[in-house]
Amino acid sequence: MTPESSNPRRKRLRAQGFDYAESGSYFVTICVDQMEHRLGRVQEGRVRLNDAGSLIQAAWNHIPTRFPDVILDSLIVMPNHLHAILFLGNHQCDNAPSLSRIVQTFKSESTIEYGRGVKAGRFPRYERALWQRSFHEKILRDDKMLEAARLYIESNPGRWSETCKG
Repeated sequence: MTPESSNPRRKRLRAQGFDYAESGSYFVTICVDQMEHRLGRVQEGRVRLNDAGSLIQAAWNHIPTRFPDVILDSLIVMPNHLHAILFLGNHQCDNAPSLSRIVQTFKSESTIEYGRGVKAGRFPRYERALWQRSFHEKILRDDKMLEAARLYIESNPGRWSETCKG
């Protein structure tokens, strides 16, 4: 075994050469670490957020306050992940944030708030981290892709199967 093969490389998640600070439409998926069901449950094809899930939803909805060039579109908070669409806008700021910076800030701020809930005894503790290390994204290059992503988000609770229930 060569040294290179003993250290598997992480899969590259971002499109090479693409500027994620450019105006555009993005579909993102952010997962809870270890895919633990911390944010609620799905019952009869509908998501029932718990207090932690409501906190996460509020933290996501707070993004435009921190980043005025961001416009939020569809969102679904599931028991162990979230899917969302956002638009990076007109760059009225000189220092336009990248998609990674926006997600990093969301994860950081929501983790701090979740931690306050843990200390207050409202939320269960977590082992290593609240969120998985990275996130998944898809660049929505046209209206057809945007509509498909919206439909995916809208129908996500209905696809929640018995295998997802932990």
